[in-house]
Amino acid sequence: MSGETAAVVRSRVHGTVRLRHTERGTPAARFTVVQVPREYDRARGQWRDGEPVPVICTVTGPLARHVAECLADAVHVIATGNVALRDNVLYLDSAQVGVDLAHHVAYIDDTLPAVLTGRAPAAAPRAAAPPAPPSAHRAGPARPTPAARPAPVPAAAPETDWWRSAPRTS
Repeated sequence: MSGETAAVVRSRVHGTVRLRHTERGTPAARFTVVQVPREYDRARGQWRDGEPVPVICTVTGPLARHVAECLADAVHVIATGNVALRDNVLYLDSAQVGVDLAHHVAYIDDTLPAVLTGRAPAAAPRAAAPPAPPSAHRAGPARPTPAARPAPVPAAAPETDWWRSAPRTS
């Protein structure tokens, strides 16, 4: 459709995500993000927050179910899609929505830790710590003896340290 304006919105979810189904059973989700532009105040010589701009985002199909399950209030998101201004309100018909990894850690089904999926192995029973030797003259922890110190770690060879090695030319 001509006249559409593509936009990327990077902001926080404000409120809850509402999931509904159309008459044909297609899932549709709607949520609001609030974009706060930064403005430079020349009189004070510093940056300040501008007037908050709410953007109502709508997604449909399988993405709507994922959005409803993953997003909550105050989660930082990045949404792309076509933006429209109707009745002084910005609407974003989202094509893609994702959690902003600059602010959150996100797991997908394949990378979800076993502890969170309920497949974690049973914790091994902890052995009781041996009692500490009596020391009447020392209140703090004992210092390690020279034999208990770990061996020094050898420096990496220049050819094995890929970070500091010269780039290869082909």
